[in-house]
Amino acid sequence: MMASRMIPALWFRLIVLIGFTGFVLWESMWIFVLIGLLLIAVSGWQLWTAYKTRDEVEKQRNT
Repeated sequence: MMASRMIPALWFRLIVLIGFTGFVLWESMWIFVLIGLLLIAVSGWQLWTAYKTRDEVEKQRNT
């Protein structure tokens, strides 16, 4: 249940991180680009896990 509630916030965070990473890439702040890419990867993994958990919960409710 909590995973499905977090999906919109995770999408928002992913969009903000992409914008942040693009900006620091433009400014040539390479360490922040690496941090941004790492956070994008973590957010993507969390989104994937949230969708997977939501689908498993729905599957359990329907059986």
